[in-house]
Amino acid sequence: MTPVVFISGPMTGKPNFNRDAFNLVAKQLKSQGLIVLNPAVHPDGLTHEQYMRMSLVMLEQADAIYLLDGWENSTGAVMEFDRAKMHNLMFMYDSWDVFHAAAARNRKQRGKMNDE
Repeated sequence: MTPVVFISGPMTGKPNFNRDAFNLVAKQLKSQGLIVLNPAVHPDGLTHEQYMRMSLVMLEQADAIYLLDGWENSTGAVMEFDRAKMHNLMFMYDSWDVFHAAAARNRKQRGKMNDE
């Protein structure tokens, strides 16, 4: 069965809702033979709550979540990160900085935040 990957990252307040970054990653993942769930294809004009409900339903169909740069500064992407952890999804990272932000959130959630 082909793996399914959900893309997560900041959209609100970004030019064109950061669609260029989402679509570039979607293209790269598809070229690797993966099925991609890309929330950047949602239509304009809905509320943040409506977008999040749709995105979380999409996320729950995935095997993995791909975190874009800046995800940790996005309320919606942080919610997606937490839901992905809750569902034991695999994590993919846009860069080492993204990985470090995910590790820091994970430590904080476990109550093991330190000054490293």
